[in-house]
Amino acid sequence: MPFDRQDLKALAVLLGAALAVRLLLFSLDGYVNDLATYQYWFSTAATQGVHSFYPYVLQQAGWIDYPPFNVYIFWMFGSLSQMFGSVDPVFFVKLAPTIFDLATCGLIYWFLRKQLSFRGTILATAFYAFNPAIIFNVAIWGQFDAIYTFFLVLALILALKQKPEFSAGVFAVALLTKPQAIALLPLVVLLIFKKNGIKRLLTSAGAFVVTIFGVILPFNWSGSPIDFLSGIYFGAYEGYQYTSINAFNLWGLFGLWVPDGSLYIVGWVLFGGFSAVTLYILHKRLEASGELLAVFGAFLLLFAFFMLPTRIHERYLFPALSMLVLLLPFSKKIRLLYAGLTATLLVNQAYVLYFLNAGRFIEHNLLAATPQFDGVVLLVGIVNLGLLAYASVLLWREFESRRFKTVEPLNQTAKGNEH
Repeated sequence: MPFDRQDLKALAVLLGAALAVRLLLFSLDGYVNDLATYQYWFSTAATQGVHSFYPYVLQQAGWIDYPPFNVYIFWMFGSLSQMFGSVDPVFFVKLAPTIFDLATCGLIYWFLRKQLSFRGTILATAFYAFNPAIIFNVAIWGQFDAIYTFFLVLALILALKQKPEFSAGVFAVALLTKPQAIALLPLVVLLIFKKNGIKRLLTSAGAFVVTIFGVILPFNWSGSPIDFLSGIYFGAYEGYQYTSINAFNLWGLFGLWVPDGSLYIVGWVLFGGFSAVTLYILHKRLEASGELLAVFGAFLLLFAFFMLPTRIHERYLFPALSMLVLLLPFSKKIRLLYAGLTATLLVNQAYVLYFLNAGRFIEHNLLAATPQFDGVVLLVGIVNLGLLAYASVLLWREFESRRFKTVEPLNQTAKGNEH
């Protein structure tokens, strides 16, 4: 359904207000080390160009753990920073994810407007645009989670709208932005197969590969493309061999920054088993339940990815909220999940940032010879675990009842063009 003029005006006002809130918060301190690193990457990409970025950074700094698509963003906003030299470079570091965050708001509005009234759609979109946990991540900490989140939401919507090749290409960009996007790969594959068949799945795989090569082609590879990408992805993954990197999840309950040893296998087995059950239910009920159940499945996979594997950072819950808000108008139970996870993500991020900027680690390790206890970590971790169990029960009940439990949308006016 194309937007009319009133839709566009309302969305522009909403996005303008959301941007204003974020800009006002730019001056607050994020994590000093992260912001300094981003500024260095921005400056390097702008001066050295995309082609020479990785060899130069590796030679000068010894490490770089961000995949190739980010380098285009570094180059673009780093060039803007150099063009406007009187502006604090941190402004451009925070501006980059902010733009993608606002674009995600636009996707949410577009997806919901096809199903809801104007008032219901604008209200649900506002719940994301002014979500304090989302704003904290983007405008205060200055992290890049909003960028791959935008591509994940777009890839899911395209898969649901039976645009499989476009969905696969967009998902490739998400994966080339953050490796955590891998959590949604099984669902994207399932949706493409269920809605389009094996032939379109194969053409989508082709689009995925072509997109990856198109993105990395301008870079200076050392060896083969596989060596180039695996060095970035696995090098970063092997650099964090701990149970929880400040994530208040299943492993964080027992301790933060504890060497994970063979526990990382246990974590992946837990996530693999959870994903298998989720995908089985979706496979059985997808045709009967439609888009809402698929979106809920996307949320569950992203939430479980935060909760179950080891080596997870505090921010990895971020994209789960973007999926959950798409369901917000349809279920009171979803609203409980959204409120709960907004609170836990905000506390997790703010608490961790306080300690990081103080140059300290959170002392929480119940497995140590002399156990160290932190009540905030325990409380938030328990709440998160309870919310994961609650969300899992909701999915199973859908499987049993064969329908998505809905209530009247946030706005009870019938669907239409009323304003």
